[in-house]
Amino acid sequence: MDHLPKKYWTVCAGPSRLQMTAKEREGNATGRTLRIDVTRAGLRPSAGLRAMAVRCVRLAMGRFGVRVQKVTVRMAEPANPLGGLDQRCRMRAWLQAAGGVRAEAINGKMETAVGRAAARLALGVAWALEGDPYPARRRPARMTRPGR
Repeated sequence: MDHLPKKYWTVCAGPSRLQMTAKEREGNATGRTLRIDVTRAGLRPSAGLRAMAVRCVRLAMGRFGVRVQKVTVRMAEPANPLGGLDQRCRMRAWLQAAGGVRAEAINGKMETAVGRAAARLALGVAWALEGDPYPARRRPARMTRPGR
């Protein structure tokens, strides 16, 4: 009996969405690309840490398109008053229509701090560009007693 591949097994025809081709890196249809600067206090970030930060920022900012012009990512290891080191990530996004939006996250691991800061930055950018990013919540009707 011949082995037939299952129908839900598919092969990606092109690069994944997070990977960009050389033409896309040069510029998108409008000629603008998102500029991402990654720095670390005291020393240069490793290539893996820089790539992870760029990937998190692209994933978080991708839905806003050309409305976000530039994002800076600053990583540091501030001293914890209780002893030890924390990992801090600060991000700032420059928007076309509005000013800048900032976000910060502190955690024990740099990867987690970068991911949390990117998620908070996306919420801040959504708030600045589109208003409230969450839909209005329904409030329950007040219960009143008859006769009052």
